[in-house]
Amino acid sequence: MSLINKTLTMLAVATLVLSSISNAVADDDHYKGWTRSFEEAKELAAKEGKSILMEFTGSDWCPPCKALHKNVLSQDAFQTVKEDYILLVLDNPRDKSLVTPAEQEQYKQLSGKFQVQGVPSIFLADAKGRPFHFQSGYGGQKAEQWVADIRAKKETLDKRNAAFEKAESATGVEKAKALDEAISIVDAKVAVAFYGDSVDQILELDADGLGEKYAAIKRAVEFEETLGTLTAKKLDADKLSSELDALIEKTKPAAEQGQMALFMRSQRLFGAGNKPAAKVLLLAAQKLDPESRVGQQIPQILENFFKD
Repeated sequence: MSLINKTLTMLAVATLVLSSISNAVADDDHYKGWTRSFEEAKELAAKEGKSILMEFTGSDWCPPCKALHKNVLSQDAFQTVKEDYILLVLDNPRDKSLVTPAEQEQYKQLSGKFQVQGVPSIFLADAKGRPFHFQSGYGGQKAEQWVADIRAKKETLDKRNAAFEKAESATGVEKAKALDEAISIVDAKVAVAFYGDSVDQILELDADGLGEKYAAIKRAVEFEETLGTLTAKKLDADKLSSELDALIEKTKPAAEQGQMALFMRSQRLFGAGNKPAAKVLLLAAQKLDPESRVGQQIPQILENFFKD
């Protein structure tokens, strides 16, 4: 290789290295003052007597995430949020070099636990990591308005705490109602994940009322979590069918929710090339509610895509 070619090659490599360093530094600057660890955020929140502001984001691909950062999170007005909250970023970029393997695993676990359906998703949580407010997307608000709204959400935490205090002095069904008031500030499935002790008390105190509501939610959570585990095991079709029948019998999911969970999981398996397992899930979905809109579509799907 000529000296010129060697020099050009070295310059190209150096440019790539500097570019990657520049991107990493830019990313760090973008999140200056933010932690990337949920456990560290909880420790800091407890130490400083603050709550936690969590942002689930796709920093290098999600347009509303980028807009939120440009218009709000990078503005001077946002700095006042640090008076109330420890800042935690949970990033799921396409360029995985922007996050560590531990961060990738943390995102996977927490996005499931918090029931994240899209980004950006903002959660406010107490020092124990228990959420008390959620908002999704970005509507184009100016930084001052967005910040004022998010700081005002501390009132939600105050109301939750007041309901918990009321529960401490109550008994029986009244205690169950107060606990329900406290944890109803978040999605029911999120409540099961983060307020399990309160859910268990409600089940015990008001089994025939609010208890049945939470028992159904817990069964739905178990159904979806176990369904994910089963489909990840790559079982043969007969074994998967048997396991699904047992799971449905145990958890008795509501027809609509159970059917959609099976249908969506079937689509993923089909896309991954696992047609036998996808077919098993479609058949199970149809069995749950044959007369629903989805249930009536499944025979045609089977005919068009599963002839062999």
